[in-house]
Amino acid sequence: SKVVRGLFAFPKDATGCGQGAPMLTPQDESTITPGLFLAGPSVRHGELSFCFVYKFRQRFGVVADAIARGLGMDTTEAVASARDMNMFLDDFSCCKAACGESC
Repeated sequence: SKVVRGLFAFPKDATGCGQGAPMLTPQDESTITPGLFLAGPSVRHGELSFCFVYKFRQRFGVVADAIARGLGMDTTEAVASARDMNMFLDDFSCCKAACGESC
């Protein structure tokens, strides 16, 4: 929406699935509005698209971890538990073929 569009930076030279996608930190946070996170099928990191439900759901733990750590909480056990359930996707090397320009 136009209301939130100004809260994210957008690359001018993006192509494919990345076209129109906002620029994010590794924790899916806006690069220009600290504390504002993006979740869901609009999340892109370089050539990677997380448009499939099972992929973008794996990013929720990354966002929750960033928020909790920002509040001074110890997230070590929660992150380990999420990793054990394959629900903490912060290592993109495992999904380059599955998450690439596929949407």
